[in-house]
Amino acid sequence: MSEGAKRIDSMDALRGLAVLLMLEVHLGFWWARSAPSGEPLVIAGTMLGGTGAPLFLLLAGVGLAVSQERRPDGFLKRTAVRGLLLVLVGIVFTYIMQAVYGPWGWGVLQCIGVSLLLTAPLMLGFGERKSRLGPGHRALVGVGLMLMAPLLRAFAGIPSLLWNDDMASVPTVADYFDRMLLSGFFPLLPWTGFVIVGTAAGEWLFGRRPSLGSAVALSLSLAIVGAIIAARGLETAFFPPSLSFTFAVAGICLLVMCASAKWHVPGTRLLAPMGRLSLTLFVAHHFIGYLGVRATGGLNSLELLPDLVMVIVSWLLCILLSWLWSAADYRYGLEWLIASAERRATKGINTPPGDSGRRSRGGKDDAPGRAS
Repeated sequence: MSEGAKRIDSMDALRGLAVLLMLEVHLGFWWARSAPSGEPLVIAGTMLGGTGAPLFLLLAGVGLAVSQERRPDGFLKRTAVRGLLLVLVGIVFTYIMQAVYGPWGWGVLQCIGVSLLLTAPLMLGFGERKSRLGPGHRALVGVGLMLMAPLLRAFAGIPSLLWNDDMASVPTVADYFDRMLLSGFFPLLPWTGFVIVGTAAGEWLFGRRPSLGSAVALSLSLAIVGAIIAARGLETAFFPPSLSFTFAVAGICLLVMCASAKWHVPGTRLLAPMGRLSLTLFVAHHFIGYLGVRATGGLNSLELLPDLVMVIVSWLLCILLSWLWSAADYRYGLEWLIASAERRATKGINTPPGDSGRRSRGGKDDAPGRAS
């Protein structure tokens, strides 16, 4: 078994970890009767849960880099198909979940899909010499987008803290583009920057010429700068993501990613199947944990301790479901359906012998773009 295969397994395990964090922050707040901001349990849950989405977006970039590395032929077309399908799924999902996102809300699936479409061309050669942006230059572009986001929000007069109604309301076309770019639940700025930085990390960690030191240096730089900004008393909000939060959480997630790529991750076999089903679990936990519980009148009905117990029960159920589903090769999950559509759309593209079927331990193909 190759070291590369182990490393890809570790990225699946990190997706699985991100699923657990997503369930914790969503289900915990949906089901709790009250969530006082000063409660230590709430503070810890909010801080941990807030790393789930950034981790998903960075991993989407890693997947993009691995896809190009292992199957360069047809890379742009495959990514375009996947990105457009994610946008379509996102539009249907937010419409069904309009109680949260509004009928034309801008969610994380649209953000990942469009980010893949925007990022893939940056990884290709251009000009007569087919020059391309290396991982270091792409990292600078990604960090630049992170830095631009709060500046553009300030220029547009967007508050430093947005509420659900602010982000879900889309009365005009102009408002929709505003939510897409700057003030939605997951605007392209700064989150596309996470995907672009993820491609750099993916190339440094899993490319033909790996450079763990470069990935670690970027991780530490972002984390330290984010901590310094936070120490100066600036906002650390998630909606919209402040500069201190953006830099600090990107650095921390990248550092965890570097450690996972270098060393074995405890619980890989337990968490990796959840990572393979992250998109399916993302959609399902909204439908069951929010819409289903809401239909029974169970939203905001639990005290903090029972709420925590129920979140842990949901973790165990998702782990068990994912393990059972892995025995069927994840057939008919959303990931399987998107991968099938992608294969049909790119059927005529030639790939180097052995590359198109190359899989890591557990049968994972290295397609980009897992959901948060």
